Amino acid sequence: MRELATSYDILKVLGHGGFSAVFKARRKTDGAIVALKQLDLTIDNEAQKEYRDFKEEVDILKKLDHPNIVKVYEEHILDHKPSLEMEYIDGETLETILRREKYFSINDTLDLIEQIAGALNYCHHYYLPGSLAHPTGSVLLNRDAIIHNDINPKNIIRTQNEGGAYRYVLIDFGLSFTDPNAVRHSKKEEGMAEYKAPEKWKGDRVDAPSDIYSLGVMIYEVLTGAVPFPVKDYKVAGDMIRLEEQHRSASIPDMCKKRMEIIQTDCDIPEWLEMLVEKCLQKLPENRFKTGRELSQFYYDGIEGKIAVAENGIPTGADVIEIDPLAISLPPTGGAFLEVVPNFLTRAQQYPLQNEVTVVGRGGEATGSQAPDFAIKTADKFISKNHCQLIKKQLAGGETVYQLGDAAPSKNGTFYNRDKNTQRLEPHIKVYLKDGDYFWIGNTQLIFHQPS
Repeated sequence: MRELATSYDILKVLGHGGFSAVFKARRKTDGAIVALKQLDLTIDNEAQKEYRDFKEEVDILKKLDHPNIVKVYEEHILDHKPSLEMEYIDGETLETILRREKYFSINDTLDLIEQIAGALNYCHHYYLPGSLAHPTGSVLLNRDAIIHNDINPKNIIRTQNEGGAYRYVLIDFGLSFTDPNAVRHSKKEEGMAEYKAPEKWKGDRVDAPSDIYSLGVMIYEVLTGAVPFPVKDYKVAGDMIRLEEQHRSASIPDMCKKRMEIIQTDCDIPEWLEMLVEKCLQKLPENRFKTGRELSQFYYDGIEGKIAVAENGIPTGADVIEIDPLAISLPPTGGAFLEVVPNFLTRAQQYPLQNEVTVVGRGGEATGSQAPDFAIKTADKFISKNHCQLIKKQLAGGETVYQLGDAAPSKNGTFYNRDKNTQRLEPHIKVYLKDGDYFWIGNTQLIFHQPS
């Protein structure tokens, strides 16, 4: 560390991991206190591709200027290692605060959301100086958009301004990139596992909604004291496989119930805030907030009381097809029936399974012979008009059983649970259902009920 010691006085080790070390350092030229990050990567000279990639990214990060984003100053090669000089922020990481305080008040949570959503709004809609502005708000069409790609409590620092107000600062853009098409595959795999979006586990496109998912996990954590899907040991393969399956297919544990367990009183989470977190944590990227800007807009609408919530939890004015009043008033017959679990696009429904074959699909469009028997009222275009079938059979002993099939499979597929693992239903397979089994079509979960 000869070159490092020549240029800086190392005051403290702030963090050390498998890829880098971060120091609190005093610059010898002027005495300024900075944070110095040194990558665990050996570089022979500035012409080496790894350093050119590093410098290209740092050149972009140096242009960022936002109160909730750490300032990046300069990059160097010190002792044959890429080194990054940044603003030193005197504060605590969110991880340290949560370890001590366990959870946040609603007001502190709202303060955190407002500031970090503002930082993501800035990044996701960033334009390089001199580039032409695109006539669209879509981050997918804005190749200058900056994706943080590793949002977690370790990468947010809370500090206090002179007036005593808290300021949350997003740090460590070491995994960020400006073009999702050009990012190295290895970068998609990185990030703390409990905060990784479903598409990152699959190696799919990483984009702004991936940041939104990670932020959603963090908001859930500050409200409930725990992430939705905790893991004990990264080194246990079975734990990591289970964690991946949970991120990709499992329902998020009830947030209000979790919060009531720690505050020992009634749930104090506003309904609009529950909706915000649920939308952040949608499995498919297209069903989340697309960017920090959309998230910020929803947040401010919620604060201002513009998100009206109906009794069934669906926001009024949402893009959901009106449900058929006859269908919702249909009482259970005492026999088997399907229950639709409501979400942002789909409202609650029940349907008695009386036919020998019940076709399930999206309602409101198909007519005549193309219309499904159970027409789900939804705006979810990932649900086909004829998506899957429930087959009713009577065994020789008089017992009635039901099978789930997909004889004419939709391109989006039907996914069912078996031994807690959600699997895609292949055309040649018919699954016997038992009471409480569930399956997914599009973004909607259906539960099979067969009262004894």
